[in-house]
Amino acid sequence: MGGSAVKYSGFAIFLHWLVALLVLTLVAMGIFMSDIPKGDPDRAFFFNLHKSIGLTTGILVLIRLWWRHKSPPPPLPGSLPAWQVRASKVSHGLLYLCLVAMPIIGFAASQFTKYGVTYFGLFKIPPLAAENPATRDLLQEIHHELAYVLILLVVVHVLAALYHHFVKKDGVIQRIMP
Repeated sequence: MGGSAVKYSGFAIFLHWLVALLVLTLVAMGIFMSDIPKGDPDRAFFFNLHKSIGLTTGILVLIRLWWRHKSPPPPLPGSLPAWQVRASKVSHGLLYLCLVAMPIIGFAASQFTKYGVTYFGLFKIPPLAAENPATRDLLQEIHHELAYVLILLVVVHVLAALYHHFVKKDGVIQRIMP
């Protein structure tokens, strides 16, 4: 395989794969949770678990952005056409935008309920605002729709990585592999 031998730092690689695993978990949970009827005792457990993992993921994404600023990604191979470099920057920017916005919006939605967030059963973050079903519903709808955008961006990201690995064989995917 040709291409760049330069890799992301070990910490960046760790954060990438940890966030990827958590995002896949959150998407699967989000789909599963939508089928839990109100009044079911499992509903609160899964919603709080989803919120806890989501907040954790949001914090990890912020750490990842800080680390990316402190330790910039390795350069892409010089053989890449300019449009692919631009597409990579745009898609990564949109991924980060979703990964920052989703936990913020999800947390904000929880602030307009009577429940707040119980973080992994360890402590409770009480609502910081008065209960407001209309605001909660709007924020939950935005959160839900952003999930579809995030899924699309992840699929594009994975397909691009597989294209570079199996078709171009340019070593792009090796930069982020453990």
